[in-house]
Amino acid sequence: MRCERCGWPVDEAPVLSTHSTSQGWVRYRRCVCGTLSIQLVTPGGSSGTVAAPAAGSAGTR
Repeated sequence: MRCERCGWPVDEAPVLSTHSTSQGWVRYRRCVCGTLSIQLVTPGGSSGTVAAPAAGSAGTR
């Protein structure tokens, strides 16, 4: 998976925090360009971006 803004690999972005949920874990990452991504990581090991920053939020142009 890559950052929607700059194309950097999301898996290489630093993890800000991880929180458990009923479906697995929610992981917050900050890309090198400043974009925040939120991923859902399931017990089976799959992950995906659940949300991208809204227009006008920190880290967007």
